[in-house]
Amino acid sequence: MKDYKPIFSNAARLRQEGNDYIVSSLAKAGLHGVVPSHGDILVNLLKNGSCRMSELAHAVGRSKSTVTTLIEKLEREGLVSRETDSADSRSVLVRLTEKGKGLEAVFEEISAGLQALLSERLTQEEQQMLDALLRKATGQK
Repeated sequence: MKDYKPIFSNAARLRQEGNDYIVSSLAKAGLHGVVPSHGDILVNLLKNGSCRMSELAHAVGRSKSTVTTLIEKLEREGLVSRETDSADSRSVLVRLTEKGKGLEAVFEEISAGLQALLSERLTQEEQQMLDALLRKATGQK
């Protein structure tokens, strides 16, 4: 192969390492029903309180049907609840339950651990550059 650059392979390795860390950390915290794909949703709800399903799908970069499936699983785990939006009966609001809000410390610890993995290998400037390049490569702002 001419001029092969393993960018996607390297990105996949980094993602896998992060997911392995997250899964291990969730298991240590006794959260066996939560998986890495729930992370963006839970973090978004921890940050914003409640959110319409459509807004949540946009914020986490997934389809509404995928987010609905993830929310259903989180609802079964008792971490989120859904209700009709009183301002727009066509919309559904998702919010964390008290049990879900209790995950904040676990998620902060996991985030710190992921940050530490990068900080062992990259300077602060390199991390910012990598973040900017990944955002650009994935079409994010």
